[in-house]
Amino acid sequence: MHTITNTRWLAAIVTAILILLAPAYAQKRKPAPPAPAGEQHAQAKAPASIRDILVSLQGQQTNLGTLAKVTGDFVVFESEGDTLMYPVNAVQVVKFLKAEEGEGRKIEVRFLAKD
Repeated sequence: MHTITNTRWLAAIVTAILILLAPAYAQKRKPAPPAPAGEQHAQAKAPASIRDILVSLQGQQTNLGTLAKVTGDFVVFESEGDTLMYPVNAVQVVKFLKAEEGEGRKIEVRFLAKD
């Protein structure tokens, strides 16, 4: 009978010690090692959004024509004298395709399809 009571007391004491030491253990844990310099540089250069990518491509030729400008919520393309305006939030994909010999890089912009 004393063994069961002593075991319960011992379990209660060990549990209390663990609860008291848990915050101290969490503070002493080392933070994750920093990422290698190459990865940090790549993360710093990455654009924050599709809109930022489109802004950086202004004046370049795409599958929809020349990307004239990105203003507010719209992206404007000019193709053979026509002006095309699309909402930026409808852009699904911006693809950078391999350039063939003697050509510049190809840029393909796709929008969400409406049913």
